[in-house]
Amino acid sequence: MRKFTPIAALVALAVLLAACGGDNGDDTGAATDDNGTQASGEDITLNLWTFGNFGYDELIEEYEADNPGITIETLIQEFDPHHDALVTSIAAGSGGPDIAAVEVAFIGAFTNEAESFVNVLDYGAEEIRDDYLDWKWDQATTLDGSATIGLPTDVGGMAICYRSDLFEEAGLPTDRDEVSALWENSWEDYIEVGKQYKEATGRDFIDNEGLLWDAVVNQSPETYYDSDGELIYADSEQVRYAWDIVVSALEAEIDAKTPAWSAEWNAGMNNGDFAVLTCPAWMRGYVEDQAPDTAGNWDIATVPEGGGNWGGSHLVIPAQSEHPQEAYDFMSWILAPEQQLRVFEGTGNFPSTPEVFDSEPMREFVSDFFSGAPLGEIYADNALDVVAQNIGPNYNLINQEFGEALNRISDGIESPEDAWETALDNIARELGF
Repeated sequence: MRKFTPIAALVALAVLLAACGGDNGDDTGAATDDNGTQASGEDITLNLWTFGNFGYDELIEEYEADNPGITIETLIQEFDPHHDALVTSIAAGSGGPDIAAVEVAFIGAFTNEAESFVNVLDYGAEEIRDDYLDWKWDQATTLDGSATIGLPTDVGGMAICYRSDLFEEAGLPTDRDEVSALWENSWEDYIEVGKQYKEATGRDFIDNEGLLWDAVVNQSPETYYDSDGELIYADSEQVRYAWDIVVSALEAEIDAKTPAWSAEWNAGMNNGDFAVLTCPAWMRGYVEDQAPDTAGNWDIATVPEGGGNWGGSHLVIPAQSEHPQEAYDFMSWILAPEQQLRVFEGTGNFPSTPEVFDSEPMREFVSDFFSGAPLGEIYADNALDVVAQNIGPNYNLINQEFGEALNRISDGIESPEDAWETALDNIARELGF
């Protein structure tokens, strides 16, 4: 399961900001001319921090050409170092960027400290709210609706990527509609297909228990927190259901146990160590990069039980930015529907702007790598099925403890019953209960 190292830093951030009151950033932006340049004629550099591949390079060049005097400097880091640096700069009140990407697992913690970020509602964001999926917008909005700290980038609508060549070897259907039908009713059916595959081939079906957990647990609007922000992780039906599904996969021994994002996992995509992969929209580009020799052997089916979101981000403006107006102008432009569609066509990051879901470029977008799968149609339909989920300030901490508990089961260290109780005890202790 993927480890998120900045959890301790996030906890420290909450404590520090509560003590210090945060940096509210008095600068509301100098007057600008029509091109976004300060009226004084001063050239402006906006620092943009992201992770992975947001697909912004060509768009940034276009924006700079259309807005003389504005320069966008980007810093792209790996996932954990990026968020760790952002947490540190926010806690310090200096040293941060003008704009930063924040992945969904972190947005709840940052929204809980909204005073440390620019409230985009103060810059007219309410006028473009309807451009975005309601549930995605709500992730960056405080529970009382008084502040929204960022604009949505992509969403992580889910599907199942599968190796059609390996399915054929196992005597299973290979047509994506027929494969979808194998498990359309439940994740239990998905596990049963895995057993059939293992029996027929002797090989493992899924890549690792962590990614299965992330897919199932994120299919409900209430998992670790309810809609009022109350912790419900110990009693959540969806959390317990996800736990039971992953435990059943471990007990069936259909798990390749290849740690996500590891060299072993990357190689497994190429050499057939596993036949399926829980596959949010952004995973498409990752598979293409890591397993180029398997082009045409992959296809995409719908996810069991439909809906659900895993991943996706927001762009936020830390309150310490000296150019919040210019930052907002750029941010609202690059996250407009037409730009998000261009990013999807280039990198696979799926738009958070539903007006493009029925567009011809979206509905006709297919992937040769994934055997001509209609990716635009599959992920658009999934995104519309998602119901808003309150991520909450300690999503990462809770998710990691459940992940480590499942790892202990996988490694034979604890029984499922003991691992569950240990996870609950650890979470309560870390949250100070």
